[in-house]
Amino acid sequence: MKHLRLALVVFASAAGLARAQDEQQQRPPTEIPDFSNLDDYIYEPKSILTYGFRMLSGAKLKFFGSGRLATSEDPGAATGANVSRVYHDGSVGADARFAPRVDITGNPVLDPDSGSQIFDPIAADGRTNTWAFQNSSQLTADGFVAFHTYSADIIDTAIRKKDSASNFGMELAVAQDMGKLFGSRFTWQLIAGMSINDLSGTTTDNVQAKLTALTDLYSLNGQVAPLAPYSAPSSASETVLDSAGNAILNSDGTTQTVTTDTTVFLTNQPSNRSTTVTTDSTSVSSRWKLSGAYYTFRAGPTVVLPFTSRFKASLSAGAALIYAGSTYTVTQTYTPETGAEVADTSLSTTSHLLPGYYADATLQFDLTERTAFYAGAVIQGAGEYTQNLNSDAAHYSTKIDLAKQQGFRGGMTIRF
Repeated sequence: MKHLRLALVVFASAAGLARAQDEQQQRPPTEIPDFSNLDDYIYEPKSILTYGFRMLSGAKLKFFGSGRLATSEDPGAATGANVSRVYHDGSVGADARFAPRVDITGNPVLDPDSGSQIFDPIAADGRTNTWAFQNSSQLTADGFVAFHTYSADIIDTAIRKKDSASNFGMELAVAQDMGKLFGSRFTWQLIAGMSINDLSGTTTDNVQAKLTALTDLYSLNGQVAPLAPYSAPSSASETVLDSAGNAILNSDGTTQTVTTDTTVFLTNQPSNRSTTVTTDSTSVSSRWKLSGAYYTFRAGPTVVLPFTSRFKASLSAGAALIYAGSTYTVTQTYTPETGAEVADTSLSTTSHLLPGYYADATLQFDLTERTAFYAGAVIQGAGEYTQNLNSDAAHYSTKIDLAKQQGFRGGMTIRF
């Protein structure tokens, strides 16, 4: 009975498989879909990347302001002996002369600790052996040496103008093709871009200034004035001569020399102090310098007129926003009658946002369906700003005018 059930199961399975195969053979074959009636689809690039250069005329600059220059030396009070005084063209210090100490018999007095001879300052005689001067013009005809300190107050009110040079910058823009303009041959685009250009200008000029000179006179007490420049105390080396005027030699054959004191003494306090004030336009000069850069961000519509399939013209105009950053440096230089130049350099930095406009007229030649070269003229404007510089020695301003600029542009476009 068990074997009979197994045989029935096998027979039923075989019968079902045979029926399924027969139904499969009777079905119609699967048909392949027909896509021949569908329209062809071709992608047309609508976005345009523009990169190249943008040459613009420079900003118009105006420089003006005032300042003060003064020597840093301290001449001290007008009276007082043996006081250290420093001038722009020399110095006068306390007398540094000493004499060896001797006992009543004329023998040197020695220091009990070191065993060396003791020296004492000499009795004050109104003179000093510690002083220096720089220029022979400090010597007066009546036997004095003049020492000076100087200051200059710039009172020039003139405005110096400078047009900075044209310069090349980089530009980058992205445009979107918006199609035909009112069904005409013209097409139009929306464009947004930016460019960067240098901002620079430098000019130098003499300025009118009020000059103040403090003068202290010191007497030479009838001595012959030394040659400038001179610093005391001073000494000189002389060859030792015999009675016949011949040089005496050392045992090694070298010439014997002796050092002699050649110090010229000066009174140890001013004989007279005076202050003079003059005005001129030659002693002081100023150098104004502006350096920096500005970014131009622009956006607006562009109208394109095709002449041929490859050659076309376009006109774009819209709003612009300029971000300018600049460093303003002023160097003032005073050349006094004696001594070194007196100079000061001050600077300030600033940044400004300026709204404005732009317009571009461009010719374009297509190399391929996706690439092209372009060249054209540009104008833009964005007003002006003022940069101030204030320090202890300088109070200056400059006006940077970016209201009217023109130039040209060129580069390449890529459609994608």
